[in-house]
Amino acid sequence: MTETTNQDNQLRQMVSIKEVLEKVPFSKATLLRKAADGSFPKAKKIADGRIAWFLDEVIEWQKQLDNAA
Repeated sequence: MTETTNQDNQLRQMVSIKEVLEKVPFSKATLLRKAADGSFPKAKKIADGRIAWFLDEVIEWQKQLDNAA
């Protein structure tokens, strides 16, 4: 049996497209296009007709913008 850390057992927070658009000043079309071309984290299909992003991936994308400036 392998040991796991507490971090391994924590759920990653997911956010809806509406929540992403409240935090990132993109239109829905731009968000989806940038996710498709790899310049923004890709959404995960979580149910039929429903997608979400891992919040930590969105935050990391934002930090990379800070580092690029």
